[in-house]
Amino acid sequence: MDTKKAVASEDVSQLGSNSGEVVVSAEYERFCRLRDSFTEERQKALLRKIEYGCLEYRLDFRVLPPLIFVYLLAYIDRSNAGNAKLFGVLEDLGVTGQQWNISLAVFFITYAAGGVPSNIMLKRVGPRFWLPSLLIACGTTIVCAGLQNNFAGWVAFRLILGLVEAGIYPGCSFILTSWYSPKELHTRMTFFYSGASIAGAFSGLLAFAIGHLDYTLGYRGWRWIYVVEGTFSVLVGIAGFWFISPVPGKVGSWLTDEEREYLVLRNRFAAGGESGIKEREDFNMHDVKQAFSSIHTYAVALTEFTVATVVYGISFVLPSIVASLGYSNVKAQAMTAPPYIFACVVTVCSGILADRHRQRAISIIWPNSMAVVGFIIITVTIRYHNIPGVTYFGLFLMAGGLYPISPAVMAWVALNMAGSMKRAAGLGLMMSISQLGGIVGSNIFLAGEAPTYPTGFGICIAMLTAFGVIWPGIYHLILKRINSKRAAIPVEEVMAKYTPEQLSEMGDESPLFRYQV
Repeated sequence: MDTKKAVASEDVSQLGSNSGEVVVSAEYERFCRLRDSFTEERQKALLRKIEYGCLEYRLDFRVLPPLIFVYLLAYIDRSNAGNAKLFGVLEDLGVTGQQWNISLAVFFITYAAGGVPSNIMLKRVGPRFWLPSLLIACGTTIVCAGLQNNFAGWVAFRLILGLVEAGIYPGCSFILTSWYSPKELHTRMTFFYSGASIAGAFSGLLAFAIGHLDYTLGYRGWRWIYVVEGTFSVLVGIAGFWFISPVPGKVGSWLTDEEREYLVLRNRFAAGGESGIKEREDFNMHDVKQAFSSIHTYAVALTEFTVATVVYGISFVLPSIVASLGYSNVKAQAMTAPPYIFACVVTVCSGILADRHRQRAISIIWPNSMAVVGFIIITVTIRYHNIPGVTYFGLFLMAGGLYPISPAVMAWVALNMAGSMKRAAGLGLMMSISQLGGIVGSNIFLAGEAPTYPTGFGICIAMLTAFGVIWPGIYHLILKRINSKRAAIPVEEVMAKYTPEQLSEMGDESPLFRYQV
């Protein structure tokens, strides 16, 4: 093998001795042989095993739909808080508007605390056991919450729900990083996260249907919503022990030994960035500490914190906003669905374009800009009841701009962190920090300001402009400067200074690593 070509390729071989010699590991040579043997037709045949659909971008039949379904069910509860409010939860529990906001906020305290420990457990015990267990716990907690009769019991189960639900999104995201290369990851994350926008539409339609059970058997509609959806989540969680796929290295009979080895080695040498340095895959707390000390975790978390603040805030009051346009409570549930469906379409298109053009910052700046425009339209027009269509159009822009952001920032973090344990911890930490935005979002839309909500809309516009439009552009320039400085260092100089083990341990801090911008 021409070692110079190996160094120049996107999947750079293991490098270095202190003498500056290029050393190609036997494992990397095996990967190169496998890569050469997997012709275009053979790769398509392999993709057909793990993907279902048509055209260039497919929904993954064995990997992605189960994760989408799990996340959809976990996310529905957050979307249904606003629906429950319309179907009598405040009256049944005897709570004030401020107490209701507190009950929404406490969820995010435990949600923020649970992400990193959950991903560490997923790394240790595997996704096939851990994810279904989390979903079963979520469903059970939701059922129990729907049976409460006072504020204290409701808050207690909201705290428990935050803890058990915390690991589902970062856990699913980490699983995707084990299956796909950097060129494929963002697209798959958008397909996955589209489950959130689908959940928003589905929860509205489901609440519309279940809302007709209001007062059936003497129970208000909000109890039926929580009990029915929670029970279904438990059943799906039990089934998940069979239909959730493990990481590629532990897949059973539907992959051949050679296909399994190719996927594992492709991930090992490609997913860590364009340096191609072999990633550390062992369980170690050193990489966890590195994730906590990485400036890149916090840089991207700032944008996700903003989006979490806005998304959760608006989801809690969206049915009330739609109802204020002149629709009945039951019809308002159904009218919340179209903006979420539109958001799903925009999310998928955004991910496809980001992967095709390898642009990460733009895939965050443009949707955030669209959301800002949507919020401005809503703020100006919602007080005028004779133009509900214009306000409704603003809701479309708002939803379509917000939902592409989370998969974009998750992909950005995953692609710019090398080392599987560091990536797992980084994804969990980033989500934990950002989800604290739910506490802010739960308290910015004040009940006394309905339906115009000047405080809530003003904060949303300001935060999205500062941290969704301006800051990602600044961070983009910072990453470009780091890449330029690293590119100026000759490869020979790096090989002479560090051993392969040191470069592997450095991960994305290696001078051979290039951040995706």
